[in-house]
Amino acid sequence: MKQVLIIIITFISALFFIPSIHNITRSQSINIEEKEVIYQLPYPGLLPDHPLYIVKIMRDNILVFTTRDNFKKANLYLHLSDKNMSSALELANKGTEQLAIDQLIQAEDRFLRIPPLLKDIKEQGGSYSNDFMIELYQSNAKHRQVITDVMEKTTQAEIDTLQSLLQKNEDAKQALDNLQ
Repeated sequence: MKQVLIIIITFISALFFIPSIHNITRSQSINIEEKEVIYQLPYPGLLPDHPLYIVKIMRDNILVFTTRDNFKKANLYLHLSDKNMSSALELANKGTEQLAIDQLIQAEDRFLRIPPLLKDIKEQGGSYSNDFMIELYQSNAKHRQVITDVMEKTTQAEIDTLQSLLQKNEDAKQALDNLQ
């Protein structure tokens, strides 16, 4: 009786599983030329041009100040830097390039605060997961992509600032490499 039940369950699951594999292989194609980073930035929330943006800034500063655990603080900095990147992308799409650049600067500054926290965790005998490191690398790559996207939408005058941001992004990647 158990063998019959196992065979029936296997047959039914195969009926559902095999067509889905066929659809996946048929509908997905790999484009090697396109270097789109698969990393979802969070919703930016209030943008700097909103009158209540100061409340958001105060909340973020309170969260950073009151978070004492280094790993939680690193997660918070990652989230806040990703929100700044998302805000920068929205602002660049709206045509307010200077506000977008300010958000990019703040995002990279926050991201650069993460590696020293992770170094402190290691020195204190703690650890963090490889998944978190992978998320940091993906976020860093997405930050680079957003900076280059904003660079395409700005004038020549801001190119030097964005070049320095790309250098900060590379510094952050090297700091992450040094942690391994």
